[in-house]
Amino acid sequence: MKIFTVGPVQPYPVTARVYERGYPYFRTDEFSSLMLSNTRNLRKMLAAEEGSEIVYLASSGTGAMEAVVDNCLMKSDKSLVINGGTFGARFCSLLRSHGMDFDSVDLPFGKALTREDLDKFSAGKYRALLVNMTETSTGQLYCAQMLSDFCRERGMFFIVDAIGTFLADEFNMQKYGIDVAIASSQKGLGLSPGMSIVALSPRMKERVESAPPPLYSYFDFKEYFKNNIRGQTPFTPAVGIIYELSEMIGFIAENGGVCARLEEVSNKSRYFREKALGAGLDYERGYPLSNILTPLKFEDGIDAYEIFKMLKDDFQIYVNPCGGELSKKILRVAHVGNTSKADFDDLIEKILVCLRRIKSAK
Repeated sequence: MKIFTVGPVQPYPVTARVYERGYPYFRTDEFSSLMLSNTRNLRKMLAAEEGSEIVYLASSGTGAMEAVVDNCLMKSDKSLVINGGTFGARFCSLLRSHGMDFDSVDLPFGKALTREDLDKFSAGKYRALLVNMTETSTGQLYCAQMLSDFCRERGMFFIVDAIGTFLADEFNMQKYGIDVAIASSQKGLGLSPGMSIVALSPRMKERVESAPPPLYSYFDFKEYFKNNIRGQTPFTPAVGIIYELSEMIGFIAENGGVCARLEEVSNKSRYFREKALGAGLDYERGYPLSNILTPLKFEDGIDAYEIFKMLKDDFQIYVNPCGGELSKKILRVAHVGNTSKADFDDLIEKILVCLRRIKSAK
């Protein structure tokens, strides 16, 4: 089996060993030391300010998105959301379900986000901007500098879902004035699914601490802040993934650090795209792409979802299908995880086999 999905990803031996050797009870000094070490290292990897808080949630990335809406925004706030796909729409849905006022910058598939799109909302009195920096349903990478400038000019909080972009593209909380960054275990970090991470700047930490209690006590960041001091969480964490995280942090450091990791993912994405074009395949190029994935697109009459099923059933190869109106048009191929150039060569060969089968059956 070979995995080319954006999460979970093809696992690394260093994380698989966690489950081979097992892990102990977590309410101990030893586990607290591990947590505190992970937090120090994640601050550096995210380029977060000293004094930023890291919250570990035993939830998917959507749980972290909801926790941020619940803790970091108030009923009196009006937000602006970049809505360029499934996950931008999810931010809108979460704000709506919490009774929060917002406007959205709605982008059709294939449309790049521009400063002109933002400036249409300049007159609004927005308190925060929410964005999925990589819209992983399409692969679009938004310009962090453009969004940062927009927020700074208007004194807005900058809230970023970095689930798709962390450890795939350049990301720097201090450089871009990011107040909240959300990450998830199973994408760029290459860990098992089941844990999300929220980093909050000192400015956002102060806001959260002075805010009324959130709707959901499980997601009450103030309780996580208090437990962070002792290297613990208020509720049972994703213990195995915490140990995986420690191993992966060490693995990344031993192999050149974050910059080397980004270069590796960039090289894989560039290699795959060049090989795909050379093989007669195509991908969406109407907007800047994140290194995390390539959205392969297929001509009319070719059902992308049929190719997904053939790859899975006949070759035990997994790529990401799309939902909704893109389900028959796009397949997403990820470039994070323990995959090689030879793996991408094999994937392209198998996609071509699937295309020949479909065409010959018509």
